[in-house]
Amino acid sequence: MDSDSRKQTAHGKEPTKRVLFSHEGTDYLVVWRMDTTPSGLERYLVRPRTRGHVGPPMEVEVVPSRAPEWARLRLKEEAELASRLMHPAIERVLGLHQRGEKHFLLKEHVDGCSLASAISFGVLRGDRWLSEAFCLYMASAVAEALHAAHTAADEGGQPLGIIHRAVNPCGVRIGWDGSVKLGDFASAYSLLPQRLRTPKGLFRGEIEYAAPERLVEPRTAVPDTRMDLFSLGVVLLEALTGNCLYGLASLEAAAGLVRWRPVPRRMVRAERPSWATLGEMAALAAALRPEHVEEALHGVSEPVKNIVHEVLRRDPGERYATAADFRSDLQACLRAMREQPYGSRAASLELLQARTEAEGSPLREEVSLTERGVFPEDIPRYS
Repeated sequence: MDSDSRKQTAHGKEPTKRVLFSHEGTDYLVVWRMDTTPSGLERYLVRPRTRGHVGPPMEVEVVPSRAPEWARLRLKEEAELASRLMHPAIERVLGLHQRGEKHFLLKEHVDGCSLASAISFGVLRGDRWLSEAFCLYMASAVAEALHAAHTAADEGGQPLGIIHRAVNPCGVRIGWDGSVKLGDFASAYSLLPQRLRTPKGLFRGEIEYAAPERLVEPRTAVPDTRMDLFSLGVVLLEALTGNCLYGLASLEAAAGLVRWRPVPRRMVRAERPSWATLGEMAALAAALRPEHVEEALHGVSEPVKNIVHEVLRRDPGERYATAADFRSDLQACLRAMREQPYGSRAASLELLQARTEAEGSPLREEVSLTERGVFPEDIPRYS
């Protein structure tokens, strides 16, 4: 436990009220330090205090004073992108502030949990995953967010060419009210005039959710929106089954039989840590076949399987052409499987029930969630 949270207890005692920074009469009080991003940014959960009133939580990404100049430029680029992506399914950036050599990016905090935690509820419940309806609803909202990003344009109507490149369960937030938001655009590709170019030899984004063409030819792959669709497909598969596509034992065995040229570490390195090297993941991607996807989807209904198979084709030309097309099929499938509409209220009820059951699980000591404050007993009070 870090020093900011040392006085926090599971019994609701008030945590240390350290001021992270102040702006125009508002102090931003640290609730806890969340983590450090792959690019070295420190992330905090904070609450604003103005004239004695403490407001709802927000998130802050901090570029420490010791950070290189490119880290500050990257944060400014993320803020610039966010200002052009005003969509209800995309996490909002509330402001970029500077104090001395430190920069603070203030973001909205979704009162809920990440999809990664929601998937972990399934583990805690004895491999009982969220319903197909919930997963289709979630993926449809993320596809809508991706469509908004992919089609965003500047003031003159010129496409911004945004590719997320890091769609993963930790970057999808689900509110206790059933809302879904996509965040983490820090690794995004865009055509912004002042954009910071990716250093040669660096792989941006999450390699375990990346499309095969990015993994097999990371130096020459042309950014394409269908890469994001593949990533969302991997996320959807994991939500439906708890399976990690690239982690299948049969795929690992097949990768050992495929003739492939490993990507030397000196040529390309992954920006974000993973359970496999970039070269190993490239081998798995090269070996991927529809039968591996079918194996991972064991127990999933045929209509849902068909959608996942199409979005996870190795050849980008065989996938959905756009996020809007993907979303359309997800929504049609969801309507066909239920007599009653499945919306935010139904998602909220299902998620809260899953959390309640997970909270009382005997596996709590063995399964670690990727974030704090998911269970009510862990949420600190502010007066």
